[in-house]
Amino acid sequence: MARVLFFALPFLASGSPSLRGDGGSVYVDSVQCTGSGTLPTEPVCFSGSILLETFDIEVVSYDGKVGTVNLKADGSQSAQCDGAQFENQDNAITIENDQGCGLSKYDYTVRYCPDQDSLIVNLVKPFNVRVVLNSKSCSAGEV
Repeated sequence: MARVLFFALPFLASGSPSLRGDGGSVYVDSVQCTGSGTLPTEPVCFSGSILLETFDIEVVSYDGKVGTVNLKADGSQSAQCDGAQFENQDNAITIENDQGCGLSKYDYTVRYCPDQDSLIVNLVKPFNVRVVLNSKSCSAGEV
């Protein structure tokens, strides 16, 4: 079964509910996501953090429907997943080969927001958490 793209969800689940508002990313119950555009086809990076974990997503390639992404988590539970294949349909991003990334225990959705140029990750199981990952410049060897 296809899973929705996001490598860092196992680490999001470890956050204390009372601390979710602290950190560099935005955590809210109703996050605005508007626009009719799509994920850029050139390489793009997104980053955010929760507690002591930092998450980076690099879209390496994308042809308007499918692409390749590198995912990285730095902190107490560091991990990395390079070359994962994903599909984008109406800005809902799904990944087919996430089994090696430790995501099988989590239910979540990821949406690209064109007007905000960000990803909204909505974890629904085992905890209800939303986080916005903002776009940033990709440096050489980013993820």
